[in-house]
Amino acid sequence: MSVSLRSRLEGATDGLSVDLDRTTAVVAAMLGIDAVWWLLLYGGHVPMPGMRWLMMTAEIPMPAPGAMERAVFHVGTLEAVVGYAVMWGVMMWAMMQPAMTRFTREYTAAYRGSAAGAARALVAFLGGYYVVWLASACVPLLYDVVLPGGIYGLTREHTPFVIGGVLLLTGIYQLSRFKRSRLRTCCAAVEPHSDGALGAIRIGVHHGVQCVLTCFGVFFLAMIFFGEMNLVWMVALTAVVTIERLPTWGEELAVGTGVLSLVAGLLVLLMRPDLPIAFAL
Repeated sequence: MSVSLRSRLEGATDGLSVDLDRTTAVVAAMLGIDAVWWLLLYGGHVPMPGMRWLMMTAEIPMPAPGAMERAVFHVGTLEAVVGYAVMWGVMMWAMMQPAMTRFTREYTAAYRGSAAGAARALVAFLGGYYVVWLASACVPLLYDVVLPGGIYGLTREHTPFVIGGVLLLTGIYQLSRFKRSRLRTCCAAVEPHSDGALGAIRIGVHHGVQCVLTCFGVFFLAMIFFGEMNLVWMVALTAVVTIERLPTWGEELAVGTGVLSLVAGLLVLLMRPDLPIAFAL
């Protein structure tokens, strides 16, 4: 390379500052992995058991509340349940990955050891964390079993009551001391550590359980009965749980969304508007 060309390139990059330390690498990796989850989900590269029956025979839109659960139980095999769990897991990983970026960055920064050791601990941690969200697929399936008519049938027959009740319960949960204490646990500073693989998996499982409890109102009440495969709701709720993880004012957002959900639920229950099931899409 000529001296003049080299000097021009150096001059063009003088304003750039790239520090590829371990925390920067973690942030980049988390964003990249999240993009993979979203592409897998909306590229149709995850199992969706019973989809042909759902769309062609039952004529239930995929984003409708309880649609995917109804399709799974129509197929009625263990393979269908496992496929649904994989689909649910990828969806929840996509939605929780942005919220976890700050924690994983701090977890890596607090590691006392080599960069390779930090990478192994982080991979093990995420493995345990992902397993918890994969297992959480049992919650909507359980709803569909115990509710009369399943999620879809109940929402279709009693849309204002279901939507209003879910909003009310979500608001109560968001405002509860239990929710806010779990949120503070998720936002707590990470202590210095030197976790091995097993220890990191154990911590990942524990943190995953805390995250499920923190997000229970948003994901396991509102999202399920509004339609978990609706892109608009997925993006909106991803933003909510991500901002909630900001230690400075995340708790204020949790309270704000709780109040808003509570008021909206009361209005729907009291006014009983004639809402089609499309309201929940």
